[in-house]
Amino acid sequence: MLNVNLKKDRYKILESYNSNVYRVQDELSTCIYILKVCQNYETKQYKHQFKTEIDVLSKLNSFLAPSLVTCFEDEMAQYFVETYIPGMNAKQFMKRYKGFIKRYRLLLDILIVLQALHEIGYLYIDLKLENIIYYQNRFYLIDFNACIENHSRVAIMASKSNCAPELMNLREKDVRCDIYALGSLVHELFGFWMMPIVFLCHQKQERRISHLSTFKTMIVLHMFIHILVVLSLCILSVFLILKSTSPKNVFDAYYYHHNIALFEKAYHESDQKDRLYTWVLNGWILDDVYQNEQASIFLMKEAISTSDATLIQYVYDRVSLKKGSKLETFVMMYLKPNANRVNRCMTLANEGNILLKDKLDIYNQCLQIAIHEEFKISLTPVRTWLESVDESQLLKYTKEFEDLGCNYLEYLLLLRNKEGEIMEVPVVFVDHLKSNRWNDIYAFWRSL
Repeated sequence: MLNVNLKKDRYKILESYNSNVYRVQDELSTCIYILKVCQNYETKQYKHQFKTEIDVLSKLNSFLAPSLVTCFEDEMAQYFVETYIPGMNAKQFMKRYKGFIKRYRLLLDILIVLQALHEIGYLYIDLKLENIIYYQNRFYLIDFNACIENHSRVAIMASKSNCAPELMNLREKDVRCDIYALGSLVHELFGFWMMPIVFLCHQKQERRISHLSTFKTMIVLHMFIHILVVLSLCILSVFLILKSTSPKNVFDAYYYHHNIALFEKAYHESDQKDRLYTWVLNGWILDDVYQNEQASIFLMKEAISTSDATLIQYVYDRVSLKKGSKLETFVMMYLKPNANRVNRCMTLANEGNILLKDKLDIYNQCLQIAIHEEFKISLTPVRTWLESVDESQLLKYTKEFEDLGCNYLEYLLLLRNKEGEIMEVPVVFVDHLKSNRWNDIYAFWRSL
């Protein structure tokens, strides 16, 4: 418990959330507030973020976010008091509330706060359900301690699965960082229902949605479409209930009479538009189909052709495939990555008969995943390949080769920061890479 004179005992501590955050009561007004503390022994970075949060709260003008009440200091620490927003966090709320209307309400409310935040020159960065409070039918954004200035170039090494890749390096940060996090939030709230929007939010920085207004328009349109789809499905359900279950066509013979041999024929005869989505959504793929190896291979090929990682994962979790099959290896990188999958893909790329450009792309993708997810992987396949490959062939693919060098060095920085490991930079990168991006990262590496 904080053991200081809080402005001559004006603020009475009611609850301690952690060593630096408290719920307090103002003895003069009896109002409840949040008190945050920055002790004198805290790091320079922590003190900087503490002052940043004070600046944000003092300038932010949004009824869906806390506001600064006062700030003061004594010989031991600095303090500030902000308004207290009761209620439960959005992660807890979404476990209880299964409807989709509130999920759209959450996104629209958070967009209001982010718009106000961007207007005062800051990015939120740490966007997640735990930092959103549901209170009196509205959603409030709290905890602005991770904010950074718009267009800053600071590298953030924090472990946050919803952070944009550019936060891990020295590239310029802008509103697209928050849009990337919004994409992760949308995926958590809606799953594959909103994969097109998630895809646009998770593009590389230069191809990502760059305006909150564009994102909002897409959300509103999706909401109306979602409502229409639900109404249509309700009507369709009533229609199917009223239909006779006699096998009048191939689909009826397959579905109502469980004739698994007719599955592929029934599937091909159905409407081609978003066919696999429709079958999954309506539950038309019977359990016996997933247990059939031939049907499983067919379903996985259909899922892969959509290039939708969520749909591929959904089908992959249900089908029966032999361990180590070629199809399983091909599917591997579409699924949610882990360190073993990344290592396996890099090894397969090194051993397989793959075109040079494709091999560079695979290594770059694997390293970017490892950096973003902070996986510990083996760099041996890349080093071994670099020692054996003809350097003149590498230089034909300047951009891919430069990306590999920068990704490789950024991963070494991550290892050095997390594990304290110091590894050598391959000579081929040092000898041939001259771009500004490489020079900036390499200069930072040498300065450590």
